[in-house]
Amino acid sequence: MAGDVMDRRVRKTRGTLRACLTKLLKEKKIKEISVKEISEMADINRGTFYLHYRDVFDLLESIENDLFRQFTEILDRHGSDEVIESPEKLLADILTFIRENADLTMILLGPNGDIRFLTRIRGVFREKITDPLARELRRNKKLDTRYWEPFVTEGALGIVKVWLENGADLTPAELASLIADYVRHGASPASAK
Repeated sequence: MAGDVMDRRVRKTRGTLRACLTKLLKEKKIKEISVKEISEMADINRGTFYLHYRDVFDLLESIENDLFRQFTEILDRHGSDEVIESPEKLLADILTFIRENADLTMILLGPNGDIRFLTRIRGVFREKITDPLARELRRNKKLDTRYWEPFVTEGALGIVKVWLENGADLTPAELASLIADYVRHGASPASAK
């Protein structure tokens, strides 16, 4: 019982610290944020902060690792055959997750985001989504994936950013369908419905 109470307190403190960092990242870059500032906002002393994290960068890395773990769990639930056949379900699951974490996603995609985190996301997106699709597309027609893969990855990130800026005005399924259509057909008239 005592361990459960301690675990709850630890989770609550860490959750508060994460929320404070997220709020501060909306206004400033990570290197401009101090442990003192986060601690004061969280209404804890700096010693308590240091019980949980080495510094502000460690706190950010912890948040990113948690998000990345959840993101890869979603990707792992979908096999490459499913992605090739119909990427919409996987994309809808990813977009639902992004919408549920909209504040943090906007920060990480914005000017105060961590480029290392985006590089990790791009890598796993390429491995789980664009690589299987590229292999299939190469079978059906000539495709220079050196250009197609970054186009699709950066295009999808851009679409997600605009979607979040517009208050996630489409459902995840609607946006997934739009992204999948652009992946398959680009912006050609064939993609217009």
